[in-house]
Amino acid sequence: MSLKINATSAKLTSALSRVEEGARANLVLVIFSGEKLAGAALAADELTNGLITRRINQDGFEPKFIQTKVIDTDLTIDGLDRIILIGLGPRNKLTLNGLRTALAEAFTTARDVAGSENLIFPLIDVDLRGFTVEQFAQAVTEYGVLADYEPNHKKTKPWREEGPRTHLASLTLVCASHTLATARRGMKAGLLFAEATNRARDMVNEPSATMTPAKITSIARKIARDSQGLIKIQVLKQAQMKKLGMGGVLAVSSGAENPPAFIMLSYDPPELGITQQVLGLVGKGITFDSGGLNAKDYDGMQDMKMDMAGAAAVLQAMSLIPHLKPGISVRAVVAACENMIDAKSMRQGNLITSLSGQTIEIDHTDAEGRLTLADALHYIQTIGQANQLIDVATLTGDVETALGNVVTGAFGNNERFTRLFLRCAKDAGEAMHELPMPDEYRIENKGRMADLTNSGSGPGAITAAWFVREFVIEGNSWIHLDIAATGFRRTEHGADAVGGTGVATRSLAQLLRLYSKVL
Repeated sequence: MSLKINATSAKLTSALSRVEEGARANLVLVIFSGEKLAGAALAADELTNGLITRRINQDGFEPKFIQTKVIDTDLTIDGLDRIILIGLGPRNKLTLNGLRTALAEAFTTARDVAGSENLIFPLIDVDLRGFTVEQFAQAVTEYGVLADYEPNHKKTKPWREEGPRTHLASLTLVCASHTLATARRGMKAGLLFAEATNRARDMVNEPSATMTPAKITSIARKIARDSQGLIKIQVLKQAQMKKLGMGGVLAVSSGAENPPAFIMLSYDPPELGITQQVLGLVGKGITFDSGGLNAKDYDGMQDMKMDMAGAAAVLQAMSLIPHLKPGISVRAVVAACENMIDAKSMRQGNLITSLSGQTIEIDHTDAEGRLTLADALHYIQTIGQANQLIDVATLTGDVETALGNVVTGAFGNNERFTRLFLRCAKDAGEAMHELPMPDEYRIENKGRMADLTNSGSGPGAITAAWFVREFVIEGNSWIHLDIAATGFRRTEHGADAVGGTGVATRSLAQLLRLYSKVL
């Protein structure tokens, strides 16, 4: 079922009358604690002859932060089925991130408790502390789409007594006439960002038997094909990688049945050509990670189809370029391959030469992602001419020890560029935190028989970031995002379903939007 989203300045009764014939809508109202009903909430209360006030008083409902309540109208109002109240707490304490948390609760309540198919969501038509109506509309749209997402599973029927998952058919944003244009702008951005995130989720959730390097290549080709000529694609096959000397990618894929694919997407603003700033996005694309000969245990290997979550985020952010048309050149590189176990698999003690010419000693075959990133980063800088780099990788389990499974770890070598991106992440509603890179830890990657070892000692997430940084050319700005703990969920969390989260897609999209004049 495709979700229809629109914004209107019509009155509530008019919005209800526009719901598809024969259907009924649920109304979502956000209310603040310590305040009387006002605006759309007051209008809805008057429309229902004081039903909301009576239920609040009778049930003792207090609109504390993320407190919800579902009110049944008994079908007494044309077109209106249920009213869903979501508490935002005190008005002066509400932040944009707080609003997103409340929206996740509101939409999951609408889905799981109220069984909503058609939702009407009046916006608050005043600028609140720290965000605008446009941002409000974007957040409502994003979280409506994200919460409505159901993993692309292969289930053929509901489990036992469980009913089928409810999905939204329509979401209508209601606002004042003087904010309608800005609300629609926010709605457009929210829809683009959320749909891109859901496509990244789909990629991560697909079994590795089908989400192979060849499949990732076909997705990248479609992105280029659908761009009306704005995005060019280059795909290197295994023989070409050997000729170039991509020792990292070739070592990781040496035990795999499916051959690797090295993909680069390129965009230059049509009116400018290649720009002085060239943004380079690198996504780790290990389609399945067994750990190689240093095999993971059962639990560690269970979800390793998600080891290409970085590639999914990068590719789906690139899919938005035809809509955003940023004013800077952008490159995206994915070294797609499998890390499998075979007689030809890389072994501990092997010495390899990366594309940059630096040699690496294989001390652990499960530290494979940094090997592919090494070749990808060198390529995107030397061939792609990128000088502002962001790599997105499910790189270390240690990042979860540091930040848990909600906050993505970020590392950088340029404070200004890092601050800029982290602001984009905050604006996009993706929690990220910069971790330090003390020089003292750089030596942990010093090799015994080669320039570097791929399994340095010390704090794992920091040591891994230092390894990747060794392949950043002097003078180029670089950010590393370790999404190992945030790229996949075994249980639902907020608007995240079980499976791939699509993390970093919206942050990258927000960065591209900074350079856009069309959205």
